[in-house]
This record gives sequence, C-alpha cells and structure tokens, in this order.
Amino acid sequence: MDSTVLRVLALIAVLLIAGTIALVTRRARPHHPPLIIDGLDLPAGIVVFTSTDCPRCREVLELVKTVDVPLREITYEIEGDLQRRAGVVGVPVTLIIADSGNLVAQLPGRFRRRALVRAVDRAGF
Repeated sequence: MDSTVLRVLALIAVLLIAGTIALVTRRARPHHPPLIIDGLDLPAGIVVFTSTDCPRCREVLELVKTVDVPLREITYEIEGDLQRRAGVVGVPVTLIIADSGNLVAQLPGRFRRRALVRAVDRAGF
C-alpha cells in the first residue's frame, strides 16, 4: 500500500477513536463520594452545596427553584465546616431529603429537571 493511503487510514482511525471518547465522556455523569448527613441536622427538601464562584452552582440553584420544595443552600465560603463534615469534595452537590430525614438522592454536578422531579416525587413532596 501507498504511504499516503496508510496515513489517511491512520487519520480516520484516530478520528473515530477521538469521537468515541468524546461521546462516552459527554454522557458520563460526574461522580461524588456518598455524603455523610447523619448528625448534620439538614432540613427536609432540597439541599444544595455550592460555592460563590461556581457558575454550575448558579445553574443548579435556578433549576431547583423551579420545583415547589423547601430549599437550603450551603455555601462553602460561609459554611465550609459543614461542607467538610458532610464530606463534600466538589460542588455543586444536590441532596433530596425526605421528611423522615432519609437521603433519597444525591445529584452531583448539573442534572436534568426530570432527574430532580423523580427524586422529589420519591421523597414524597
């Protein structure tokens, strides 16, 4: 085979691999270790751990305000100790807590409204 043909085939292979990686990582959800909420006296409803300089946090707060559920924002710059005790390692992290105090859902990063509504429904709000 001609070296030009080999180069073109190699380029096509690289582009296919790069495209596959882009699709996989685009769909991957951010991960956050499970938070420890026992003893933190968090209210029932939606609790969002944020930081003042986090644009994603503002997006998440706007989204959670679209559902009629009590909201508590815990900002790192104001309540950093509470975030550390909960085990927060990155923001935003959104919790849905039922009236019983049980953690129903932990949603790291940005998420779709549908995921929020399902979690709120599971919590009984």
